[in-house]
Amino acid sequence: MLQTETVYARNVSSRPFSIESGYFVLTLMPSLFCKLRCPHCYLSLEQRKDRTVMAVEQLKIACEKIDAYYQQRKIPQKTIVCYWYGGEPTSMGQEYFVAAAEAINGVFASKKGYEIRHTVLTALVGVESSWFDIFDHYGKGAFQTSYDGLMRGAGYMRRWEKAVREATGHGLKLSTISVVNRALLDQGPVETLDYLASLGVKETSWLPFMWNDQNSEGAYEQFAPRMDEYDEFMIAMTKHWITRKKNGDNLPEIGQMRFILGQEQSELLANIAGQTLFLLPNGEFVLPDYREGWKEFMQPFGNILEHDFETVLSSPARRRYLRRQVLRNGNPECQQCDHTDKCIMEFWKDNRVGDDCFGAKTYVEWVLANRNQIDSVGGITDTVLY
Repeated sequence: MLQTETVYARNVSSRPFSIESGYFVLTLMPSLFCKLRCPHCYLSLEQRKDRTVMAVEQLKIACEKIDAYYQQRKIPQKTIVCYWYGGEPTSMGQEYFVAAAEAINGVFASKKGYEIRHTVLTALVGVESSWFDIFDHYGKGAFQTSYDGLMRGAGYMRRWEKAVREATGHGLKLSTISVVNRALLDQGPVETLDYLASLGVKETSWLPFMWNDQNSEGAYEQFAPRMDEYDEFMIAMTKHWITRKKNGDNLPEIGQMRFILGQEQSELLANIAGQTLFLLPNGEFVLPDYREGWKEFMQPFGNILEHDFETVLSSPARRRYLRRQVLRNGNPECQQCDHTDKCIMEFWKDNRVGDDCFGAKTYVEWVLANRNQIDSVGGITDTVLY
């Protein structure tokens, strides 16, 4: 499963929602190396063992080409969200990360009309506490970690919880991103939300478990719930969230719930993956695409080290990709749906026969039907998950 960036909008109807209009979630994957072997990972074992790292100078060249594109288009205000992904971003080392972040900040300077922020997604297990000051400085006091319950084992969870408590004790704001898996279903939505609340987590995101070449030989069948099970989990969690909020409890935000409600104030096509590209170590810009129905793979659009940014954005591969997104993959059930702008789908694929769609229509409709209850205990806030 690819853990993708979705911006959950609140009261931001005037903000651009595409790369071309000045909002770019630059998903940075300068290294694919990771010591973990997670069942949902989209990377092959060979990729996770590869310690190749994009040179800082190459990363700077990529940013300069992006900047040249915006200067040529004369867009006065631009937002660049550097989403440090991977692989495990901290595996590249603190010296590299600081040098890379400084190079990026130097190109996307505020005097040229850029707002820039860095968000690091880390497994956190095995990450030295000396990273916390870096997360604080470049992430403006916040960072992200993956939480998947006992899917990775009890020992892993003990180490993760210890690291979380150290990070929050350092004063960092923590958000989690989770792939809804059978271990979380077994734990239960009520217990899951209560647990994250007890750790002081500020915001959460809940993604469906995706099929890929790496988990197709057993792990997908073992860990991946159906979408109707995903709906049940999310509805029960949101009900519990409402109940506890009525009691005045301090709880994490539920990202998908906020996204669904926030989309009513956003552009119709704000959820078609037009605001992000993933940068690989070799300079290739890619996005997750699907074959054989809903098996995930990386679709390349062009190499920024070999071409200018305009060439990448306007490449035949990206035009085909965006057309597929706009047409909702040609799914009749999606094209006829009243909630295509609000569904949690970010990268469109075939839906599974006999199951709810990958956009979680049942959950979307439940949230919309219960928005008065949600608004009464929290309303739409001005915060953004990432």
